[in-house]
Amino acid sequence: MIIPLLRIALISRHENICGFYKDLLSRRENTILETYAGIDELKKGCREKQYAGLIVDMWTHIGSANTDKEFVYALDKIFPILYIGDDHRKPSRLDPSEGWLMARQREIKILEDFIQAQCRGMKPRGIRSGLRRSIFFNAHVQFSGQEKSFKTNTWNISQNGCFIISPMEQQCDDPVWLTITDLPDKTTIAGVIRWSKPWGSDFRSLPGAGIAFKELSQAQNQALAALLK
Repeated sequence: MIIPLLRIALISRHENICGFYKDLLSRRENTILETYAGIDELKKGCREKQYAGLIVDMWTHIGSANTDKEFVYALDKIFPILYIGDDHRKPSRLDPSEGWLMARQREIKILEDFIQAQCRGMKPRGIRSGLRRSIFFNAHVQFSGQEKSFKTNTWNISQNGCFIISPMEQQCDDPVWLTITDLPDKTTIAGVIRWSKPWGSDFRSLPGAGIAFKELSQAQNQALAALLK
């Protein structure tokens, strides 16, 4: 049986953490671990690549800028993510003869469960790297299966997509149509649902849906580019 290629990204600024997980995953067939010291490195290095999951070092995450934290939070709605602690006692290489391997069985089991239960069943996806900004555009949105659009607002937007506020839970990969009335070109934009956050699921943020644009007009692209500078 051919095992499909599994690509996982690790975000950690600590070399010994990166070395520990690289050694673990190098022993797995058709598994690639790519390490990034921070979100900026991830954005630069992830282009044209597709991932089945991410591993995030919590202390690197805590020390990141708020915009980077928001970026990871958005990824958490699309990808399976394993959050790990920053344990400086982890050696840089696996060496069972040193006698520490049994003490790391818990980390190894957690990683194995993460890969088998979450990453293996995940359809690999690309990571958007475009600038995203909080802008409350007025919009008319129509979800798949609805006869009429409804009025709402964007919570944030980039040239690749946006988050719209809505209490209705949506299915990933469903089509959606939106008209952003605050743009000079009000042509309806076709998109696809990438993730959905239903009302009542989290008191820390608004409910709604993350939308990827299928295509923008030249005027819409130019208007968003000017706003995102």
